[in-house]
Amino acid sequence: MRIGENEIGVFLAERFSETANVVGEGSFLNSKIFEVILQGDARLPLDRVEEVALALGCDARQLFRLAMRQFYDEESICLFERMLGKPITNEERMWLNVIRSAADGPVAEPSAMARRLVRALVNASA
Repeated sequence: MRIGENEIGVFLAERFSETANVVGEGSFLNSKIFEVILQGDARLPLDRVEEVALALGCDARQLFRLAMRQFYDEESICLFERMLGKPITNEERMWLNVIRSAADGPVAEPSAMARRLVRALVNASA
C-alpha cells in the first residue's frame, strides 16, 4: 500500500484543495516534498505537523495523530498518549497563562476558596 492511500493522504489532499489558492509561496505546502507527501510516496514529518496544520487551518492534534499512524501502530500511539497524559487545550493553556501571570512566583496548591472561585468563573463563562 502506498503511504497516500491511508487516512492522512486523503485528509491532506482535501484540506490542501480547499486552501491551495491562499498558501504563500515560501510555505512548506508549496515544496516538492509536500507534493510527494500528497502523492503518497513520502510520510509527513512529525516536526512539520504544526506548520502544516496552521497553513491548512486544521486541528494540529488530529493531524499529528494521523501522521503518527504513518510510523506507529494504534497500540503504540495509545501508549504514547497514556504516558504523556491528557492534552491541554488552547483554552486551558490561556487559563494557565493567566494564573501564572497573576502569581508572584511559584503557584501554590489551590485552596478551597480558589477552587470555588475557578468553578464560579468557568460556570459563568459556559
